[in-house]
Amino acid sequence: MTAVDIISEYPLLAEVLLSQLRPTEIGVISQHPLDRYLDTYFLNTAEHFTSVIDTKIANDLLASAASPYLGTSDERNSLEAFEAAHSVMLAVMATPHNIDIAASHIEIYTERLFEAFPRSLSPRQFRLAFTQLVRITSPPSLISAQRPLLPFILLEIMRFRVESASLQPLASLAKNGEDDIQPMSEQAALVLTLIHSLPCLHPEALENWLPVTARLCHLVQDPALRHVCHHRFWDVMSNGEMDLDRAALCVNWWNTERGREMVLYGEEKARSGDLINEPVEEASKP
Repeated sequence: MTAVDIISEYPLLAEVLLSQLRPTEIGVISQHPLDRYLDTYFLNTAEHFTSVIDTKIANDLLASAASPYLGTSDERNSLEAFEAAHSVMLAVMATPHNIDIAASHIEIYTERLFEAFPRSLSPRQFRLAFTQLVRITSPPSLISAQRPLLPFILLEIMRFRVESASLQPLASLAKNGEDDIQPMSEQAALVLTLIHSLPCLHPEALENWLPVTARLCHLVQDPALRHVCHHRFWDVMSNGEMDLDRAALCVNWWNTERGREMVLYGEEKARSGDLINEPVEEASKP
């Protein structure tokens, strides 16, 4: 990392390094396993230089090299390359001077991201990628000024996916215990991803999506996984992930807008007032 930091001070040298490490063929998935490992090394290295290299290099080299690895794959040995490609693409689009790249790639990338999960991305990697995508498209990012509806489109896509997602446990794609320890269904993983992205939303959008997220939590049929979603919901609102304005909004929703009741007991009981008088600590603790 020290070498990366030093090279980052010299953008031209960084571009030379990346040109030397570039895949033999840009725009295709390498067939030989050794070449795929080299592609993974290139993608992992390139991610550290997205903020210093020229926009043209970022588009023609980095985005083009990552593109074929953004889809799906049945080869478990290729999963690291697919995860590295998503990280590079997100890093490129998140760089302020690459706003034109983000504008031209973000819709296609969103489609590829949802196609890749859960076959080619673990729940943890998908959660990180979607959260970064919401952050990129939400104010005060530059692209949000051009396309203010993008965050809402992303959230609506997520909502529809949750409603139609599989309830079966996902096969683990993680190595060395890097992913969630508890077996996770696709539906629960999507709900947790939505919860994880809430701190990135503009306060107005957050206010609208707190009750929607509470409703989606109750679509998770497995009691243990639903409890995990409830606990994570409470955690994201109370552990400092929100800034002051968003935290104040969450406190108001939780205490005065019947947010607590919606999360713990469901929207129907919250509206009817037929609730169990149970302390929040007992209802939401892991």
